Amino acid sequence: MRCLVIILVLFTTCIISKAQSLSGQVIDAVSNEPLIGANLYVKSDWRRGASTNVYGYFKLDGVEPGDSLMVSYIGYQEAIYVVNSTSDVIIPMEESLVNMTEIVVTAEKMVAEEFSYKKIKKLDIYLNPSAKADPLLAVNSLPSATTLDESANISFRGSGPGETGIFFNNVPLYDAIRFSRLNGIGTFSIFNTSIVDEMLVFPGNPPLEYGNTTSGLIAIKTTEEIPEKAENSATITLASYGLSSTRPLSDKSLFTIFSNYQPSGIIKALNGEALEDILKFNSADLGLNFLSRLNENTILKVFNYSLTEGYDFHYQSPTFDGTFEQRKRRNFTVTNLRKNLGSSEITINSNLSFSKAEFGYAETDVEIKNFDAFVSGNYQYSKERFNLKAGMTLDYREQQFDGRFYAFSYAEGEGFPLDSTAGSTHVFRPEAYVYSKYYFNENIILGAGLRKNVPNDNQDHYLSGQFNLRVNLSEQANLVFAYGQYNKYNLPQNDFENTFLISSEQLSADYNYEADKFNFAVSLFQKQTDRPWERTELWGAEVFVKGNLTPKLVGQLSYALIDGTTTTIDGQEFNSSFDLNYFVRGNFEYRFSGYWSINSTFAFRDGAYYQPLADTRFDENLNVYEPILALQADQERLNGYGIIDLSVSRLIPISDKLTIIAFGSVSNVLNKKNIREFTYNFDYTQREDQLFSRRTMYFGVVLNF
Repeated sequence: MRCLVIILVLFTTCIISKAQSLSGQVIDAVSNEPLIGANLYVKSDWRRGASTNVYGYFKLDGVEPGDSLMVSYIGYQEAIYVVNSTSDVIIPMEESLVNMTEIVVTAEKMVAEEFSYKKIKKLDIYLNPSAKADPLLAVNSLPSATTLDESANISFRGSGPGETGIFFNNVPLYDAIRFSRLNGIGTFSIFNTSIVDEMLVFPGNPPLEYGNTTSGLIAIKTTEEIPEKAENSATITLASYGLSSTRPLSDKSLFTIFSNYQPSGIIKALNGEALEDILKFNSADLGLNFLSRLNENTILKVFNYSLTEGYDFHYQSPTFDGTFEQRKRRNFTVTNLRKNLGSSEITINSNLSFSKAEFGYAETDVEIKNFDAFVSGNYQYSKERFNLKAGMTLDYREQQFDGRFYAFSYAEGEGFPLDSTAGSTHVFRPEAYVYSKYYFNENIILGAGLRKNVPNDNQDHYLSGQFNLRVNLSEQANLVFAYGQYNKYNLPQNDFENTFLISSEQLSADYNYEADKFNFAVSLFQKQTDRPWERTELWGAEVFVKGNLTPKLVGQLSYALIDGTTTTIDGQEFNSSFDLNYFVRGNFEYRFSGYWSINSTFAFRDGAYYQPLADTRFDENLNVYEPILALQADQERLNGYGIIDLSVSRLIPISDKLTIIAFGSVSNVLNKKNIREFTYNFDYTQREDQLFSRRTMYFGVVLNF
């Protein structure tokens, strides 16, 4: 293998040295961020051209000093570059200045402008070592993400992951996570980064038009840009093999197909200690994406995704030591139709989803089937300073459960009593909404909306509402004030008798300053969440700073604080599980003069609260010990959590049609023992730490051709 790598490097070096070519990078003139998909061609011969890759790099053959290049990118002023060097050139581009009154406001492009949100681009996902090229894992780098494990189940500002809304092309996805918990690799989402155009992340008070959330929201959009030629990529890593191909069917349509396979053999062999509790895993998926511009005003998008996976891990309890097995199949189809009518716009969105999950250990055997159907119709009207959007959604969710499981959590293993349950339940949520915003001037935007359900199936009436005020203090700074009340019905957690309503009330103030190569943000928020069995009240603060420390070094640092209290229906009061005195994150990237870059991220926070063991009771009928936990008011914290990740990447431009990206990363560089939970022996006299990810190595290559 080492010889093959050396030969590849030598071969690549020879090609580069012999080629008469121009190589470099196209960047934003202000932020220095790379521009993906910028077009370049020789002014005297348009047939000699190239496009930038995901890192903004390009290579153009047959270019000589003195040639003039035309450089274009949507939203930027066209640039002319005169060649005076043939390697490592930097071409800056400036954004086009468009008067606000000339903008046609549409739901797809400007729905979020009066809200506080963070835009994550495709490049941000690739360059973040903690993300491991996964869109949802990239969200965990934001200061508002309060996820207390290493999974892609995203929590925002002290709310659980079940309260986070995840939307894909305007439809909700309730199950966006793979089974596979790869410890140092992380729990991945089902989203393929190659088809992602952008993600809008709303940490709190999200747009009411989406609904379906009582916390933050993640809105993922697929690309609508049709490439001039086919774009293909192949990915080979320790834990995955993937292929992706996007082909223009015409100048008005495209088709993308992608597939990934995840085996466990190689990565387990290289990271035996870190992944010792993972016995094996495998997953395979297939995605199909179709886009067509039916005419100049109408766009049709169809996306289909299928997944099958298995995951076996070592499970241990005081009475059982063995294998826990999980199997899952998943398929969903999302369809979008959007028609622009000039000053108005109509969109229709739908989703059909089915999943089947099976899991068990010892004598347990559980099967869960989920069926989801969603459709929405939306109308938006825009004229001068006024924008109105209204619509209706129909959301049907059904769950079937069939299985047997142990009657007592402290008595697991062969011979212990089992319970069996079979049944089904469903949630049907017809809702209507209206949202409007008004531009008092170019600096003040006011928005307000209502969302109402149509009661059915013994569901209560509920009304959601929100108010937003954005004040642009200058070209660089703005303030966003928001207040909202949000509701959602969930499927039951433990039985099939009743669905339950979650209600949330939020108040937030967000300040953002963004100048040349510098970004500073401060957020203050207060939240109250009501569930049938408890109420949680919390407040928090977030501080974020990002800047170019040197022309080659970019860094960001964030701090979050949450003070939360939970009160049960019987009056018990205790600290919220998300109560945090500190949550510090950081990211530093150094770009060398060539095609090398090194990136490091870190995160440090309080340990999570847990209920310690107070006593035990011997169950003579079962011949086992029953643990007695301390009162929630007497909860204790785990030790503080800390992790540092490091990654290195190298771009190898072979030609204008072929580039290779090689990368390597080390998760938990210092091999810190972060405690996730505790397990006990048979009589609870000895306690053992269960840890998060240990030091894990991960590397691979991506070929773009």
